[in-house]
Amino acid sequence: MDEKKKFEDLDCDVLDVGLCTSCGTCAGICPIDIIRMNYELDEPEPELIGECNACGLCYEICPGRDVPLRDLDRMIFERDRDVDREPLGIYKRSLRGYASRRDIRESSSSGGVVSALLNCALEEKIIDGALIAGWDEERPWRCKPMIASSPSEVAKPVRTAMVVVPINALLREVYKRNFEKIGVVGCPCHIHALRKMQMYNKPKKLVDSITFMIGLFCAANYYFKGTEHMIKELGKVDSVDEVICMDYRGGKWPGSLCVTTKDGETRYVASKHDYTWHFLGASSYKRDRCLMCVDWSAESADISAGDILTSIPEDNPRWTATLIRTEKGEELIETAINKGYVVAKDFDATVLTSSGLGWEAKKHANMYRLIQRKKYNWPTPSYQYTPRLVPKP
Repeated sequence: MDEKKKFEDLDCDVLDVGLCTSCGTCAGICPIDIIRMNYELDEPEPELIGECNACGLCYEICPGRDVPLRDLDRMIFERDRDVDREPLGIYKRSLRGYASRRDIRESSSSGGVVSALLNCALEEKIIDGALIAGWDEERPWRCKPMIASSPSEVAKPVRTAMVVVPINALLREVYKRNFEKIGVVGCPCHIHALRKMQMYNKPKKLVDSITFMIGLFCAANYYFKGTEHMIKELGKVDSVDEVICMDYRGGKWPGSLCVTTKDGETRYVASKHDYTWHFLGASSYKRDRCLMCVDWSAESADISAGDILTSIPEDNPRWTATLIRTEKGEELIETAINKGYVVAKDFDATVLTSSGLGWEAKKHANMYRLIQRKKYNWPTPSYQYTPRLVPKP
């Protein structure tokens, strides 16, 4: 960058025009610790709480307006992707698997592979801690980022968070807690920011500490107001203040939104099918910035993972689709399989493009939305590759 940018520039070019992903990276990497995620708003947004020194780091790393996917592909995979033949991005191998521990598999949103990988990485001393999404103890109807440094802490996170969680805001805790090796589990936007950090090698200590990134399949995050509306209208709860526990994937797979209130009653709100297909998505509660994202399968991660929502000829439907993209990812999954943390078999990943609406939304609807926004000169993120509808395999 020729000119150092201030937070004021980030505010003008990203926040004020609706391009912030709320990934939390700016708060996590600010060298003088003067950016915070403001949780008083309905959606977490960065705010300045001190005097900016114009180092330019937050602006440079931000994935809100600039995600140089071609440059990231060349850095990570040493080549450009073939958009027509690689609709899920570049990967080395595709598996479907599950956690070998029955309790982890049965309490997961899919097959528990991500939790099992984190347990393996922690117990085998591959990492000191993992940045993940957890529940907010003070507001148990909301999620917040957390660092897990033991398998018992890995068991605490949400299994599915339908709201944005600024996981990267906790990067500053890596400094404070002297972690030397960390794993990160996040959505595509979290991974984009981390890869930009690696591309620019800034901040170096944080870059050096990142051991692996696990990206989650992500069709969109939703405004919490949508969830709150469902809890009140469908769950018959007067106020979210009455909620002491919540689960987006409770009960029989693929799960349902359920809440437990202060009176000890657990209330069914809506099935995952209904709240994603007929309420949150259909009622346009998708976050606006998510409608401009073209990455469903976390294409820049070391390992990408998520639900398989197409039919599987097995008694237990809890399987995790797992795309191994890099050597780091390959080493981690092989260690987990060899050490007995994960059971896995080869899997034809092309079926994922028909698994739910996520891939369709990102590679068709959102691509077309980018084309239209550019036509009218509306604020639009750049993904470097020219936006066009990706052929379905």
